[in-house]
Amino acid sequence: MTAPVGLFYGSDTGNTETVAKKIQAELGKNLVDLHDIRKAKKEDFDPYDFLILGCPTWYQGELQSDWDAFFPEFQKLNLDGKIVAIFGCGDQEDYTDYFVNAMGTIRDAVLKDKGVIVGSWPTEGYSFEQSTAVDEDGHFVGLAIDEDRQPEKTDERIKKWCNQLREEMCLDQLV
Repeated sequence: MTAPVGLFYGSDTGNTETVAKKIQAELGKNLVDLHDIRKAKKEDFDPYDFLILGCPTWYQGELQSDWDAFFPEFQKLNLDGKIVAIFGCGDQEDYTDYFVNAMGTIRDAVLKDKGVIVGSWPTEGYSFEQSTAVDEDGHFVGLAIDEDRQPEKTDERIKKWCNQLREEMCLDQLV
């Protein structure tokens, strides 16, 4: 049986995979199926009305390599009406001008295909110069994680964000 939420992530160093597993554990395995984007096919998204998408930002604001390879297919998905939350890993000190930009790239593709974005996250508590993942209200478009500079804050941020998603995605009504 398929869970109601599909969580698709890409990870080179393992940080984003670890965060994905923590999100699944926090929300519950009965609610969230994990998918490594490296092995994903376009059809894997079809069963889910609720998506969580995780991508670290590489170099000067680029998508992680597996996401980058899948992105042409991702842009062909039918996300119309799907509820989508995004999380991303980045380094706010070494990449202060590109912090979690990959979330902004994914957000743009989701919105272009009429998906609905939930899970915005405050920028307070982070120190960076700019990010395409900051929306017009001054919030990140999803959960920003910095395992390089703030690993001690990861678990608390995941817990709070998952509680927020439970409400915004009405997840408690799905179990």
